[in-house]
Amino acid sequence: METVTINYWAVVVSAVAYFVVGALWYSPVLFGQAWMRSTKKTKEEVAAGASPFNYVFALIFSFLASYGVARVMLWAGGNSVRDGIMTAILVGVCFVLATMAMNDTMENRPRGLTFINVLYHIVGLVIAGIIIGVWR
Repeated sequence: METVTINYWAVVVSAVAYFVVGALWYSPVLFGQAWMRSTKKTKEEVAAGASPFNYVFALIFSFLASYGVARVMLWAGGNSVRDGIMTAILVGVCFVLATMAMNDTMENRPRGLTFINVLYHIVGLVIAGIIIGVWR
């Protein structure tokens, strides 16, 4: 019987990719302006709240999410790019979308903000799933 384990290099690369997607996603190039409008924050308020620790924690959480995709893939017997994508979509929809939309609905947050945030995580998870699937 073959023992399958998690490829931690794939998880690390996935975490970095997820983190980089976030940097682009919330930049003016993509959804940064829409995100600021939805949160009613100015550039100055965002800059004032920026701390190096925020980025360190974001990278740690990207690693945790990437590890989760790898772990669920392993438990499900996934070993391909397709399996990585399907696992990531499942995790993104069932856990990220469901919980964030529930909270945002109860907090009366703008639907556009929920869309921006949830879609970022689903895209980041799918990229992680692709990377992990390639390295299986």
